[in-house]
Amino acid sequence: MIKYFGKRLSSMILVMVTVSTITFFISHSLPGDPVALWVGDHPTKEQLEMAKKNLGLDRPIHEQYVSFLRNVFTLDFGVSLRTRQPVLTELKHRFGATLELVSVSMVVALLFGFFLGLSIATWPNTRYDRTVRGVGYLGLSFPVFWLGMILQLVFFGVLKWFPLQGRHSGFGMVDGDLSLDGGLFLFDTLCSGQWGLFYDGLSHIILPATTMTLGVFGLILRTSRSAMIETMNEPFFKTYLAYGFESNEVIKHSAYKNTLVPVSTITGLSFGLMLGGTFLVESIFDWPGLGQFSVLSILTNDFPAIMGVTLFYTAIYVVINFLMDLFYPILDPRIRNQFSG
Repeated sequence: MIKYFGKRLSSMILVMVTVSTITFFISHSLPGDPVALWVGDHPTKEQLEMAKKNLGLDRPIHEQYVSFLRNVFTLDFGVSLRTRQPVLTELKHRFGATLELVSVSMVVALLFGFFLGLSIATWPNTRYDRTVRGVGYLGLSFPVFWLGMILQLVFFGVLKWFPLQGRHSGFGMVDGDLSLDGGLFLFDTLCSGQWGLFYDGLSHIILPATTMTLGVFGLILRTSRSAMIETMNEPFFKTYLAYGFESNEVIKHSAYKNTLVPVSTITGLSFGLMLGGTFLVESIFDWPGLGQFSVLSILTNDFPAIMGVTLFYTAIYVVINFLMDLFYPILDPRIRNQFSG
């Protein structure tokens, strides 16, 4: 098992180096002049030359690349050309908003997708099965940006049920230990007992979270249903039925375990898919997270921020997949026995 996980760890490092290399050269080949973003309007020739020297852009590209890799290993992503703040500081400040949005969306999609998938598997090809699967297919077929704008038009423009955008309404008097912009806003307000802030944040997160949830709900639903139907065709399941057990009883006490490995796999992949979806969703709903920060950085050719966000997203994605690999032996004793054997 140690050898297996050692290989997985080596592949993670290889992926990080590959992504950092590709990101570096692509970001440096994008059109636009990052120096102009740094010095502002109407700079003098001396100011341009000084800015190039300060940013290290006067050196050959291979020297810039070696310096970039050296800094990455010390978690130094440089300074954002647009905000003039260290990129690592921006990532820390905005990660909480993105994590909260993705986590809420993932939990809702997993709960509904998994249990509905198990439920419709016991009634295959019925009207109930086709209806639930149809809802899942609709969520997969809608583009995220289109779905987000439709939800805004319906639930804000017509029904006036939820706010249009933002993470909160903004408040004049807030507990000094609570940050309205960074951190886990819902968790912090819930733990501190500030119910007005909590309900306000909850009303703001519903539309963006629904947009992201529908995008992966169908994947989890289909995976759960397929895995459950496959399990129901196994000899042990038919043996239980022959002894007089109901299908729901067998699923509740035993058969659902066989679906956990494929569902865990699709959950890890969906989490990465949601992280990519935040680029559009956060821009549409003006959510102050990493996705919105990334879009603005790309539009302004802020290459230190682009590289920092890309590496940060890559690290999260490979770590999630690594944790899934660690989780498999816990879920399925047969996998654990393969390693021990």
